[in-house]
Amino acid sequence: MKTTLLFLLVLLVSSAHMHSQTFEIRGVLPWHNFLSGPTAWNEDDYREYLDDCAANNINFIAFHNYTGGGERYFNYVEPMVKISYKNVLPEAGFDHSGTARWGYLPMKVGDFAFGTGKLISLPGDSEYFGAGCAILARTNEERYELAQDLMKKVLAMAHERQIQMAMGFEFGVAPPEYASIRTRSDMYWLGHGSIVYNPFDPDAAGILYATIDNILETYEGIDWIYLWLNEHCMFGIDPQIALRNKQMNDYYHLNSKYYESEGVDENLKFLGVWAQAYILKAYSYIKEKAPSTRIVIGGWGAEYQMALLLKGLDKSLPDDIVFSMLNPAQGGRPHPDYFKKIAETRQIWAIPWLEGDASLWHLQPRVADMKAHVQKAAADGLNGVVAIHWRTREIRPNFETYARFAASPDSDLITETIYNEFCRREYGEYAARHLAPLFISADTSGMQNNIASPVYFAYTPSWGRLNQQQTENFMTFLKVTDDCLLNEKEPLKIKNLEWLKSVLEFTLLLDDAGRKMEPAWQIREGALTGTGVSPAEVNKAKEKLQEVPLDRLFGTFFNRIRSRGELGMLSSVNQRLWGEYMQLDDFLDKQLIAE
Repeated sequence: MKTTLLFLLVLLVSSAHMHSQTFEIRGVLPWHNFLSGPTAWNEDDYREYLDDCAANNINFIAFHNYTGGGERYFNYVEPMVKISYKNVLPEAGFDHSGTARWGYLPMKVGDFAFGTGKLISLPGDSEYFGAGCAILARTNEERYELAQDLMKKVLAMAHERQIQMAMGFEFGVAPPEYASIRTRSDMYWLGHGSIVYNPFDPDAAGILYATIDNILETYEGIDWIYLWLNEHCMFGIDPQIALRNKQMNDYYHLNSKYYESEGVDENLKFLGVWAQAYILKAYSYIKEKAPSTRIVIGGWGAEYQMALLLKGLDKSLPDDIVFSMLNPAQGGRPHPDYFKKIAETRQIWAIPWLEGDASLWHLQPRVADMKAHVQKAAADGLNGVVAIHWRTREIRPNFETYARFAASPDSDLITETIYNEFCRREYGEYAARHLAPLFISADTSGMQNNIASPVYFAYTPSWGRLNQQQTENFMTFLKVTDDCLLNEKEPLKIKNLEWLKSVLEFTLLLDDAGRKMEPAWQIREGALTGTGVSPAEVNKAKEKLQEVPLDRLFGTFFNRIRSRGELGMLSSVNQRLWGEYMQLDDFLDKQLIAE
């Protein structure tokens, strides 16, 4: 009996210790690419953001940098890192409303619908929305210079607040200009529209070292270098072609044993060895150049991307390389269970998603997931969590919950309490009683998390479409919000409730807009693919198009702007929805004239 009691006591103590650990790294990963995120931030936005991070016990910030690669990223080069090799300086720059990437149709702010561009103050003689470093630069060199000057200030501001900073890039891919400078036929291989570099090619190594040199020289005192496995680079590569290179072949046969596990096919096995070679080259170079700069690797959490490689990389890489990986399914699931085993001998971080980029035009209540994912990281012995996101205001409850549990993983706060507190502070006592239950229901049911607005692609009428249950839920949400407005007296809380009302109304109006744009969309697709349409169908589609509630949709959005990210989203809605609407309207007019 004494033995049994002692055993139970040990289990309880062990469990309590496991959950009460303090994370060494409590970080954020604001992701550059979309205008609703840091791509459009200026110095003041970073200062405000870092102040907020410091107030919420965040002690680490990381930045990912696209430098070309596969699929739609091929010529996408961000200027936070300047890869200058053999006097070749690739074209780079942050996106703004005049660039055509991520599904944006280029548009001047003066052309935004219904005067919504009046909300945006443009510096100098610029005509587009974006970060100052993007829209004020006149040359490619200036785009690099101004962007890096901004990020150097961010590094200084982070250090002033005792926040460590990492600058990252994707190894093994490079800007497209470097495909033309090869001196050997096996400098790179092709797959899935990608150019994937051979780590044993002299020029490929030179590009890697030039990248690291620029980070270390530009960001003096940088704490970390983040090495990212490219999201798309290895799909469809034939390892047999790559293995014609003798050095790669020899290295592969020496190290492929580390990646022989369930679910790992020949393509993934090759990817593991290739990544190992690149990471070790970068590791050795960084250790030589800046021994105090730490190294972390990261990638996407799907099995066909990085997940199945981590066990092999854990066996083959030095113990002082920190591991991390984005949680699977855009944060729909926590980190894999095998992280617990890796954490016994290596520092490893989970990367929960404060929001997924398939729904960046919508609220995404994830308080329950934030609590669960951070607590699982603590229970599994991980020493860090780093949260990825784009927007700031829309995800406020998620951020606060993440930060709270990152600082105190053993907190016993429940989702209901968190939303009650949040609603009381933001919307008032009456709202805490009536709105909080709706937030809790939306969060725990996932009701709002699967509404499509995948901003990495172009707009289609499928964006924002609601099923009947979602429509009813949003209408109830809107009705209760109106009721709260009638019962709240404090001006700031009224303003916050008006913001929430605008968000809910926009969601319903976007659904309506998509339904009424769809007939015109289908006619255009049919005409462009050779399907005939009758004049009656064109006229009917034209009538539906004229019913699209654009004035209400944009007027509603106009009233909700409270942050830089929302200005970026306003730009996105104009460039995508308004841009497509005008093109559809013009197309139908031409069809009617032709008939």
